[in-house]
Amino acid sequence: MFKTPTAATFALAIVLPGVALAEMDANGDGAVTMSEFQEAYPDAEAGTFSALDTDADGALSEEEIAAAVEAGVLPDTAS
Repeated sequence: MFKTPTAATFALAIVLPGVALAEMDANGDGAVTMSEFQEAYPDAEAGTFSALDTDADGALSEEEIAAAVEAGVLPDTAS
């Protein structure tokens, strides 16, 4: 079954990663460091952070978190 994207779908795609970022970003600097990620996901497998950090800058951006949520690697925190 094919679902037609709606404005609400696009709005959620924009808002959800921001919610995940805000929940993980302990110091509020707009990026999630490895220590913040480990605090939020203590049971995450070794290497998960590095796999999500696609630009290898040592922090997860809103875009990287969005990609992880969309891929099902990180849970959808709005559910």
